[in-house]
This record gives sequence, C-alpha cells and structure tokens, in this order.
Amino acid sequence: MVFCFNSVMDLSKKENLYKPVIIRKESEALPLIKNKGTNYIDAFSHQLKELFFIVQTQFIGQNKAQVYKTKEFKDFCVKSKNNFVHVHFPWNNSLVKTMPRAEYLELKTNRNRDLITKEEQDILRGKRIGVFGMSVGSNIAFVMTQAGISNEITIADFDVLDTTNLNRILAGIHQIGLPKVTVAARRIYEDNPFAKVNIMPKGVDIKNLETLLKNKKLDLIIEEIDEIGMKIHTRILAMKYKIPVVMITDNGDGVVLHIERYDLGYKKIFEKDVNYWKELLKKEMTKEVAGGIIMNDIVGGPQNIDPRMLKSVKRVMNRELVSWSQLGSAAILGGVVATVVVKKILLKEDNDLCVVKHIFV
Repeated sequence: MVFCFNSVMDLSKKENLYKPVIIRKESEALPLIKNKGTNYIDAFSHQLKELFFIVQTQFIGQNKAQVYKTKEFKDFCVKSKNNFVHVHFPWNNSLVKTMPRAEYLELKTNRNRDLITKEEQDILRGKRIGVFGMSVGSNIAFVMTQAGISNEITIADFDVLDTTNLNRILAGIHQIGLPKVTVAARRIYEDNPFAKVNIMPKGVDIKNLETLLKNKKLDLIIEEIDEIGMKIHTRILAMKYKIPVVMITDNGDGVVLHIERYDLGYKKIFEKDVNYWKELLKKEMTKEVAGGIIMNDIVGGPQNIDPRMLKSVKRVMNRELVSWSQLGSAAILGGVVATVVVKKILLKEDNDLCVVKHIFV
C-alpha cells in the first residue's frame, strides 16, 4: 500500500480521491510521519483529555489543569496510550492521529446528549440515506453527518463544481472542476473518517435507483434533483418500495419543505395522482412547464414565492439570467430543516408527518 505523495504525482488521480485511508499499525504510518511534506496532526492527545471527563464524570467542573495532574488521569492515559489509529487524507496529504471509531464517535456525538440520546444515536447512525443532488443536498448531507445521522450515506450528482456554485455549496476555489460528489464526500469524511460514503458520479437514474431500493440499500431519500422527470420517477419508485422522501426547495431567504411518507402508504406525488404525472412525462418538459410545476405544485402558487425570486424566474425565461436565483443562507437553512425532519422520521417521533408542505422564512 502506498501512502506517500510528492510534488510530481499525477494530480488528476489525486483530485479523484475522496476516501481517507485508516492506518491501524503505527509502523505503517511511519513513512508518512517522516515525510516532510505530510501535514501531521496529533488529535489523540486532545481526545484523551476530552474522553477522560466523559468516562470519569466525578471530575466534571473541576479545574482541568489540576485534573490532568491526578493519578486517575495519568492511569487513564497509560491504559489508553495504544488505543489510536492514523487517518490519512490523500487529497491534502494530512495525517491525523486519532482515537478509533467507537471512541471517536462517542466524542463526536457527546454534545448531542440528551437532545439525542445514546440509544437514539445508535438508531440514527445505522440508517442508510440517499441524497440526490449536491447543491442544497450537499448542505443536507453534511449537517446530517454533523448530527451523527447515517454512517452510510449515498450521494449522487453528475455535475462538477463551478465558481457560481460557491454562493451556496460549502467548498473553496481550490476545488473548482472537481465532481460535486467528490467535494461533498471529502467534507463528510473530514468530519467523520469512519463513515461510509457511496458516490454516484453519474447521478441517479431510474435503473440505478431501482437497484438501490430493490436491494434495500436505502431507508430514506432526500431528493434535490433539478430535472423534473427524475423527481417524479424517484417518487414512483419510492412509492413502490415504501421509502419516505424528503425534499427542500429554496425560496429566496426561506425554504419549502416537502415530506411524502411512502413508507406509511401515501399514494400521491406533490398531492396529485400518479397517473397525472405519468401522462405529463409523455410530453416535452420545457422550461415553462418545469417552471410551472415548481411554482404551483412544489411551492404552492405564485403567492408563496419570494417576490424577488418570482422576478428572477421571469428573467430566466427571457434568457436574461443563466439560472434560478439561490442563496447560501437558504441552502444552509435547508440542511437544518431537512436534518430535523429526517431525525423525526427515522426515530418515529411523529408519524403525523405524513404529507407536509411548509414554507420556512
């Protein structure tokens, strides 16, 4: 296994990397540690101090400097001194010494208590979620990761990152031209290197989505696809396999939330019969038709649309603007709203969340 990278490496290969390497033997990490080009971070020594207070609660509230001098802390450090792994992030050549999976996740989700209990956290972590569309979807995927939801996540998008995406996607100029799924996967792994991120760099289509659902690879779908036809087909398949679908649509400074509980037997798409949509899909999907669906079926009519958003839609139709207006603040709000709803659905906290359309401002 090769861990080291140098200045003459094939950059095209490096740019396609999105998975970290977990190195469990210190001897195998030594070549990277000794490499002057490696950005080495010792998170482990900090984590020992954090974990000590979690497992030895009698010391909570005491002066930390004094606690670190106690026999109990020194014994804890001796006992834990070999309980670490190294994580190598090849895209930026960083090597992190960290606690292994169980202890890392205990630390990472400790501040969730008891807004999310340990038992609930285990349930959420075990659920598999598909996020399709990496504009608003990239924010949703990351906020869920922060909350400790879905240790196995599937993300799909066929597009690459453009500069015009940087107003709403959490990325940087150094990532322009990378696949959006690569950008999103790296961010997820940097937050939780023990996650499993399945990427679909060609996007989602009817065939690969049915394969996922038929093989029971997803417990919930977050649908953020631009193409109207695939939005409908996603719901037809979700209905067939009884998978709930959540969608966020940004609307100026706010967002519109859609929840369709196909897992509970819901039989419509955007509150209309399936046959209506099947007939519609037989016709040409022009920008005007797509705009009407977004405006009326998804947002609920022009009266619900942000006035500036409505104005920009007209400019898109007149070819005065390249695309629909979107704000990063709304994309982040979408990540927050979707994560709250996903948590409620997966924990079965509110099965009244059956078919819901809300506008958040």
